Amino acid sequence: MTKATSSFLSLLFALLTGLSPAGFGQDSKPLAQAPASERQLIAIKVTGSKRFPEADIAASTGLQIGTAVTDDDFKKAARRLADTGAFTDIGYKFSFSSVGTKVEFEVTDADKFVPARFEDFVWFTDAEMRRRIKEHVPLFNGDLPLSGNMPDQVSDVLQAMLVEGGIPGHVDYQRVGKSDGPVEAIDYTVSEVLIRVRKINFTGAAEPELSALKAAAENRSDPEYSRARLDLLVQRQLLPVYYAHGYLKASFSEPQPTAVKDAEPLEEGPRNQSVVDVTFAVTPGVQYKLKKIEWSGNHEFPTETLQKMIRVEPDKPANIVRLGDNLKDIQNLYGSRGFLKASIKPEAQYDEAAATVTIHLDVKEDFAYRMGELEFRGLDNSLTAKLRNIWKLRQGEVYDATYLSEYLAEAHKLLPANLDWDVASHVTANVRDKTVDVDLIYSVKAPK
Repeated sequence: MTKATSSFLSLLFALLTGLSPAGFGQDSKPLAQAPASERQLIAIKVTGSKRFPEADIAASTGLQIGTAVTDDDFKKAARRLADTGAFTDIGYKFSFSSVGTKVEFEVTDADKFVPARFEDFVWFTDAEMRRRIKEHVPLFNGDLPLSGNMPDQVSDVLQAMLVEGGIPGHVDYQRVGKSDGPVEAIDYTVSEVLIRVRKINFTGAAEPELSALKAAAENRSDPEYSRARLDLLVQRQLLPVYYAHGYLKASFSEPQPTAVKDAEPLEEGPRNQSVVDVTFAVTPGVQYKLKKIEWSGNHEFPTETLQKMIRVEPDKPANIVRLGDNLKDIQNLYGSRGFLKASIKPEAQYDEAAATVTIHLDVKEDFAYRMGELEFRGLDNSLTAKLRNIWKLRQGEVYDATYLSEYLAEAHKLLPANLDWDVASHVTANVRDKTVDVDLIYSVKAPK
């Protein structure tokens, strides 16, 4: 039986030399010189990946079972895998005989993948987009590598879907994450089409929460559709409706948009507009009553003092929205005593059988800060002296974080009334010496 095999040689070496890995240390003829029957591909095997199914990787090589192949075809297949960015190392070996050719790829998965998010493709369901993408990008499983051409491949599929649907938009994508932080996702968006939300509906919600949800949805300030905007609506306005009534594990589904056919544009503007209705499925969950509140870590203020500032009553629905407001008041109290870095970490302990919750509040007081330097900018010496004179906190005294807003109101009365003043305040906490510097920058916007 005539047979030639390649070892797992470096793909880079093979590409640079242009030589087939099968050609090294072998006396037998190269694959390209074998009869077509021996070069017929009968098997593709893949090893090494923990992320992708073998069949998906095999499909991504572009090789077809039953076709005649050469070593150059395997090199191109390895390049295709490398270009995706899904793998850091790729090698291959093959063998051929009278029954045909077999190839085996050995791969190492890339380290970092992030979710692909589809922000405003309101004309298709997520399931439809994922299915179409998977058909053309076999390695797509919802996540994408940070390098390589897989993000471009996904973009091409989405663009083709827009064209097929007669939608005059252009697909864009960007890598997103927190400022100065790692990439957290790759967001796909549609440009050149203005998408407006006409109405938001809710399923699974009951009164009185349903009325509050509808009111919050109708009063939203931004009618433009995107999942990021709707996520902010959920976090800031819709979930608090339930949190205020003790539904502490309430959740909302992903927004389900429905394009409204032949809808009149909601406003004058770009020619290409789409109008959608959005539906959220709501799962309220259990309504919890507050069992008790426990404190730890507080030394500057006794527990009794802090507890009196909490307006959430035991044996009633746990209103954690009100609790959050109360905790802000307590942090202001700490700030008035110089504890600028004081924090309160809540932790909920649920009794599911009794439908109650105990909330533990752990206080981290840190250090008390004292007044440091006070600087004025943008004023003449005479006015600076007047404003400095009414500043009550002297250098070295405990800093009161609530005082600045009170001071600015009093200082404004001393400014020339015929000018429209603007003031920017910069408060700098110096961790090393535990002092606070206050810098007040005045400027005149325009004569009144």
